[in-house]
Amino acid sequence: MRIGIHMGYSSADEVAEQCRVSGVNEIFLSAASVPGFAERGHLTQEDFKPIGEELAARGILVSGMILPVPSQEAVLGQDETERANFCQTVRAVGQSGVDTTLFYPLDRFLYFHEYHPGRPLMVMPGEEGWDAVIAFFREVVAVADEVNVKLGSHLWAVDVVHAIWDAVPSPNNGVTYCQGMSLINEDPHSPAATWGMEKIFFAHARNQVQHGPNLMDHKEVPLDSGDVDMARCVRALVEAEYAGVIIPEHLGPQSQPDAVAYLKKVIDAA
Repeated sequence: MRIGIHMGYSSADEVAEQCRVSGVNEIFLSAASVPGFAERGHLTQEDFKPIGEELAARGILVSGMILPVPSQEAVLGQDETERANFCQTVRAVGQSGVDTTLFYPLDRFLYFHEYHPGRPLMVMPGEEGWDAVIAFFREVVAVADEVNVKLGSHLWAVDVVHAIWDAVPSPNNGVTYCQGMSLINEDPHSPAATWGMEKIFFAHARNQVQHGPNLMDHKEVPLDSGDVDMARCVRALVEAEYAGVIIPEHLGPQSQPDAVAYLKKVIDAA
């Protein structure tokens, strides 16, 4: 298991310095931060190539790309331009030689400030609109299969994710394992049993203390405190021989370098 950090692109020197301070040499880069994305509405291989080369010259590996969060309209097939741009970004990631993505497919459907027991999303399997959600996944996964890119969907609802996998089977249709799943009452401590290790393309490390029923009713805390036993989660990944990247996020008062140091210590101990 390797440790990285999330980054937006500013300059190659600034990215390299942040990596040096944090003690890592791998990043997941925001696709939307690549110069040219804003003008075109999507990533291109030509725009990313010089950035990748500049970072590689500084010893920094872009291990994955963070895809833009699609709107409800794009997911439901009501904004074809955004949807086409999104698919082009996925295609460009693969054409650029990056093989993993952090994918937030249904973030716009989350109930952030409302509580609906057993209903984490505004559209659930079998309901009106679900066929459109599946059609979106089929289109995006087809592009991922075309360029052999792993889609690490950042989705916490276990039954929802498995329903998507059943409807759109592909070795590139996987998950980002994130302990934030505890916020919707999912158990984060057994990733291999929950997801299957062949489906975990990427991992987050985060911790929180929940103080109310809504998704936003929580406090971000350092990795070694909170509702999640982070050491247990990391040990589970090590024992299951996870070989991908893990990235700390939502750290509250904890600094990124301290979070990286903590993860290194736990991984070594495991």
